Amino acid sequence: MKKRIDLTGRQFNDLTVLSKAGIKERGRFWNVKCVCGKEFMIEQSLLKNGVIKDCGHESLTQTVKKKKSKKASNGTGYVGVTKNELKSGTRYKANISVKGKNKHLGTFLTLEEAIAARQEAEEKYR
Repeated sequence: MKKRIDLTGRQFNDLTVLSKAGIKERGRFWNVKCVCGKEFMIEQSLLKNGVIKDCGHESLTQTVKKKKSKKASNGTGYVGVTKNELKSGTRYKANISVKGKNKHLGTFLTLEEAIAARQEAEEKYR
């Protein structure tokens, strides 16, 4: 018969084992606490093999950072505002999609004006 291992108090990545949760059809389960403070139950094999490293707070943080990061595709970093280089200088176009149709909001001399127009349209159409 296999010797049962007590994981209580052990650290696995960002997770600390609090207590044994019991045995279910898929295997042994443990109550763990993440460094962020969230407590949950996890299967022993997922814990020991490093499949689950935290409660998911890291991916949420990455998602928030990704949403706040500059979008390189349009050159301005703002959704619905694009930069146009012309012989007469740089202009900024503001657009918004309303019910599947693209609506041109105007062409502006400054990025701030284009952003303001876009935000105003978001309030109006949403």
